[in-house]
Amino acid sequence: MSDIEEYGHAPEAQPVTATLAGCAILVVVAVAAPWLVPQQPLATLLAAGVAIGAAAWLVGLVVTVRHAAIGWKIGSLAILLVAGAAAALVAHGQYQTRARADASSFADAEFGPNGDPMPPAGAAGRGPLSRLYVDALQSDRADAAAFGKALAGVALGNLNSPYLLQQDPRPITDCAAIARIIPLAEEQAARRKASDAALRAAIAGASLSEDARRGVALMAIGAPGDDRVLANQRAMLESSSELCVLLARRGWVNAGGYFGFASAADGALFKALTARRIEIAAAMARDAREAAARREEGRDLVRTALERSIFLS
Repeated sequence: MSDIEEYGHAPEAQPVTATLAGCAILVVVAVAAPWLVPQQPLATLLAAGVAIGAAAWLVGLVVTVRHAAIGWKIGSLAILLVAGAAAALVAHGQYQTRARADASSFADAEFGPNGDPMPPAGAAGRGPLSRLYVDALQSDRADAAAFGKALAGVALGNLNSPYLLQQDPRPITDCAAIARIIPLAEEQAARRKASDAALRAAIAGASLSEDARRGVALMAIGAPGDDRVLANQRAMLESSSELCVLLARRGWVNAGGYFGFASAADGALFKALTARRIEIAAAMARDAREAAARREEGRDLVRTALERSIFLS
């Protein structure tokens, strides 16, 4: 018995060809989707896959399958719907594979002697989270260099030593220059805030386990709450500006490498401002240590998550 006699479709009908063509389209979509469309929930992918399968069937129905027997029409529809769901699962698997590669940038990171993170070579190409993280690190390092250059430009360190201040009295010739660095710190804080927001949104949408997402956030995003970096920078600059005004009155002498004051009031103010600056410096060091510990904790969380599974539970 011929195929025509068995299935009862007309000679011009090509249901097998149409079904295979629909399946081929679904394969292309499954392969291309992770490169063209951001990560989507599995339910969305399944719905999209089934919808594309149904659309491919409708096209085939109009072109050729309408000439086939009812068995072929129903059968080709079932095949394409199942193929659409299968394509969604393939796309989902690709998203997961890409997510694992993305998360590996955080698991493979090392830390310098001062706790600064050092992502692996080529990390920016591992995925969107990695790219945002590398961009944020580069921006932070550029900002730190710019801030340091601004401090060096006003010779702020000279306020700590009467000898240095005698050699280079630049700071006390223009105390207002110290306060003018504050807008730079605020500008840098705004960049950090925008970077953290972008990373937070990307982490929330990543197809990672909760532990992996938490680990990435600990590594990539600053401490929650107010920007303590900005608060400490502003406090240090303000107290340094006050100290500069005091020293600019030149009521001090170099007393064996220490500032000596003829006025008891000036001496008391100097001690208070010095204590305040030491307190701020200690807070900065403490925050840096906490940030380093937080990043290491985050890296360990990501490593543990990758050893198990990065798939959503």
